[in-house]
Amino acid sequence: MKRLYLPLLAITLTLGLHWSCGTTKNAEAIALKSSQFETLKELVAGKSFEISVETAYPMNTYAVMQVTSALLRNTGNAPGRINVMGNGDFIKINGDTVQGELSYFGEVRNVGVYTPSESGIKFDGEPNSYEVTENEKKQSIRVEFDIKSKLELYTVVMELYPNNKATVFINSMNRTSIRYDGTVKELEESDT
Repeated sequence: MKRLYLPLLAITLTLGLHWSCGTTKNAEAIALKSSQFETLKELVAGKSFEISVETAYPMNTYAVMQVTSALLRNTGNAPGRINVMGNGDFIKINGDTVQGELSYFGEVRNVGVYTPSESGIKFDGEPNSYEVTENEKKQSIRVEFDIKSKLELYTVVMELYPNNKATVFINSMNRTSIRYDGTVKELEESDT
């Protein structure tokens, strides 16, 4: 009986010690994520932040796939995922003003005259609507707004996360939808 008791006691102590160390690490990770979420909430409430866009995910219709496959050959990009890090794409929220300049890959329909410099998504002004929704359970913040450019009305939905990552969805009546991924940061003094 004594032979069975000692190995069982050793296993129990080892597992207990291992479990308690894991719990400490999990508690620290949860506390860090909560702290980052509070910082993100303050940033969004202050309406002074920027999303630097890194990747575009166009909606893949047959026509878009044919064109982008040919254009993106040997670039490291694919029709469904395009790296735009060097383009300077962004969305800035500064008080009641929203400004955005984003590369666009997709189909454009029923729009007035476009020049090559207007082929991307550009807007600058006060949005028609602006709503912020915090999700404590998922620890994310959703910012939604409608904004008009010279030729179009865009619906923009941004999902912001405590690790400073962002996902942006842009819809328009005149273009196929597109998604962007990027990072969130506070606006610098020179940008305000």
